Parts: sequence; C-alpha cells; structure tokens
Amino acid sequence: MFSDRPLSDRLPFISSKNMIQELCTCSNTYAKYSSLINPYPENSESLGSLETLNQLIITPVINKFGAENFKLTYGFCSKNLLKFLNREKSRICVKVDQHMSYEINSRGNYYCKHLGAACDFVITGIDSRKVISYLKTLNFDSIYYYGADRPIHVSWSAKSRRKIWEFTAQNTPKPYSNYYCV
Repeated sequence: MFSDRPLSDRLPFISSKNMIQELCTCSNTYAKYSSLINPYPENSESLGSLETLNQLIITPVINKFGAENFKLTYGFCSKNLLKFLNREKSRICVKVDQHMSYEINSRGNYYCKHLGAACDFVITGIDSRKVISYLKTLNFDSIYYYGADRPIHVSWSAKSRRKIWEFTAQNTPKPYSNYYCV
C-alpha cells in the first residue's frame, strides 16, 4: 500500500529488495487500483535492470540528498499497470521512456526500444536543476526535466546515451540547456 510518509520512515534500511518493491508500487495509479494490478515484472531481465538502476542511480542520489528527502513518484510500469495508465489517459510513452524496462509485448518485441529501467522522483526542498547537476556525474541514460519543483525522470541503460531533455509547457522535448550551478 502506498504511503505519503518518507521512504526512510517506511523502510528500516534501503535494500535492493525493498527498493524494487517501491519502484513497482510507488505510482498514484497503482495506489488507486492496487487490488487489480500485478505491479511486478514478468521478464527477469527487467528485474536485473531495476536492480542496476537502484545501484547506479537511486542509491547514490539517496546518499547525496538523504532518504528523508527522496520520494519516488513513478517507477516500473508492468503490463497490468499500463492498462490502467492508458484508461486514465496518462502522458506516457512506453516506446522510449524505459519505465517498462525489458518487458515484452504480445508480438514478442520489447515495449521500449531503449532497454534499461527508469524512475521519476523528487527531492523535497531541492531545486530539480541542482539534482540534475548531480545526476550528470552518474552513469545515466536519459534525464527529463519538467521544472524546478517537479519530479525528474532518470533512466539507466547498458548503452548509455547520456541525453538530457527539457519539456516545454506544451510537453514538447528539447535539449536541456540549463547549466545551473550551485
């Protein structure tokens, strides 16, 4: 069950197993329909990719900014969750955003052409541009910036593209050009 309490209050320590569960159950849509959704990956490669995302991105971010300030807003998207996101007309793009990791569609193809894993998170009380400055030092694949006080999307992939996109008010991506210095 989703909780608004900080991650550090919900988990006695942040283990890989606990973070994978959190990544699979953190979305508002999952919270709303949790009894109807299997939020977990079907493909074992997805699980491995989520573990790598945790190790290379999430854990360093938590170590830098503190578990008390870290809040996941969207993580792994299972096939079941995708059905409910589509019903709610969410602004998702499974072909490129990596939230479905290595999951395979009914045609035997990966949902996303960029294999890896992704999550969206916010660091409470910290400008997202400052967080992006830190993320740039990590092994990321892509980052989406939506605004200084909005969650950040970050992904990991074995074939890191190291792309940063800023989304306009019309939800159009453009290369991120903010060189915010702290």
